[in-house]
Amino acid sequence: MRGAQVHCPRRFHVCYITASSRFSSKTELSGRIRIGRSSASRESTVAADLNALFSSLEACPQYIAQVQTYMQLGQTEGFFHLARMKQQRMEGLRAKFSGRPIQRLFLGARMQSMEYELPGVAVSCLPGDFFRAEDPQERSRKVEMLDGALVLLNNNDLSTGESRKHYADLYARCENTGFLAWDWDNHHWMDSSLFFAAHSDLFFPSHNENMYMLSRFNWVIAGPVPCGTIQWSRSFLTRHLAFMLQSERSDKPLGMHFFYPQASFRNQIVVTLKQHYDTVGFTDPAFHHRSPDDRLQEWCSHKAHFAIPVLNDVPLRIFDALVTGGIPIVPESLRFLAPVHAIPRHHICFYGPEEILDPRALVARANGLFDAGGADGLVERHRFALAWHHGEARLAEILRCAQEKLEFNPLIP
Repeated sequence: MRGAQVHCPRRFHVCYITASSRFSSKTELSGRIRIGRSSASRESTVAADLNALFSSLEACPQYIAQVQTYMQLGQTEGFFHLARMKQQRMEGLRAKFSGRPIQRLFLGARMQSMEYELPGVAVSCLPGDFFRAEDPQERSRKVEMLDGALVLLNNNDLSTGESRKHYADLYARCENTGFLAWDWDNHHWMDSSLFFAAHSDLFFPSHNENMYMLSRFNWVIAGPVPCGTIQWSRSFLTRHLAFMLQSERSDKPLGMHFFYPQASFRNQIVVTLKQHYDTVGFTDPAFHHRSPDDRLQEWCSHKAHFAIPVLNDVPLRIFDALVTGGIPIVPESLRFLAPVHAIPRHHICFYGPEEILDPRALVARANGLFDAGGADGLVERHRFALAWHHGEARLAEILRCAQEKLEFNPLIP
């Protein structure tokens, strides 16, 4: 049976995955993935089938060539000179900050909803248009404003218009300002990540992917520092614990994801699961413009939550699910990777290819964990995520690294 097409945003159509036909020599990522179950003699043929499929994967030599290219490009002498220039800048910053307290911390606009506070430090969020075009006089005023401060940005703060160009100019002129870059998209958005790594003093990728390549553009690279819950502040979540406990929750899993045209395989997984649950599918960026209460109500209306990575990144949805009391359902490929490996196993479920094709038993297992844990389990998940996976915990890790490198007085006890 051929997978039916499902309508997706922006006039894209994606076919869901089926298991009715055996694999061919080409994996059809642009349409349906032809996945073969072993036939009646499954036990005797699975090894041969696996080897045949591996041998037919055209991606293998391309991956090998890609890594060889990475190695060759990494030998470029220009990277040494880039690192030397950045070291000289760092030495100037260290002379400015060493042995002194940090008095001002500016956060990018994307972190405003965290309502972050730090004792003894004036914390403020930059407006969303801070890095857009302005006249020379205004630019000089901004340089003076940031002088002697730390600036912590998310890559999405530089995603509009000509913001990168104006940020690069500001970065060059702010010789007494420490710029910390927290990159949430280093697994797939390379033009952004390479720029961000080169134009920051400390660089914090969120994902394991492309770490070697990014280290060529910034030797002061740390992490990964995974994404953390930032759409609600700690105080907001703490105040709404009673609401989480009292909410009626559906047995249908929630799994609304943004649609990325380039992530065709991930899109197919979403629409395949949607054949079973209408609560799994695609959403749009307008979600972030909804009120915190409205977003919280949606998350608290379900016991379990599918988290489907773009590649094999650690999705933010895992931590948003936990902090709102739910059970995240994540791929097996993340089971033993940090920080998923440290999540207590009675608070998380894992899926493989078979569960994508038929998720009903898996979802029942996730709902069973939620029901068995009851109120105590919900509170335990909430507090665990709040302590270890909220944005504030991530910022504390970033600032500890900055303190070691710039040698200012410790901010975090």
